Amino acid sequence: MKQLRIYTLKNKQSAAKYFRECWPKHMVSLPKFGIFVNNVYIGGNEQENQVIAVVTFPDDCDINLVNQNYMRSKEFSNDMSGFNMSDIINVDEINISGTLF
Repeated sequence: MKQLRIYTLKNKQSAAKYFRECWPKHMVSLPKFGIFVNNVYIGGNEQENQVIAVVTFPDDCDINLVNQNYMRSKEFSNDMSGFNMSDIINVDEINISGTLF
């Protein structure tokens, strides 16, 4: 199962910091929890305060449980060290399953 995640941050600067400092660490730590990072983007134009990621979960897993396990882990805490979590004002998670190509 793939998931599109849209992280809305308080401003462009917070998004850039989250994108450049946290996501490279996430790309190393997430696979340890069964989450593969397909792509990560920073929004453009009016969406410059957003970070967009596409991730893949193992088939038939409980996505919420996998996310909870990761977010409670030392790895997640280390990934987010130095970043103000309150700068993330919203996270949209959209499950996607099919593609035409």
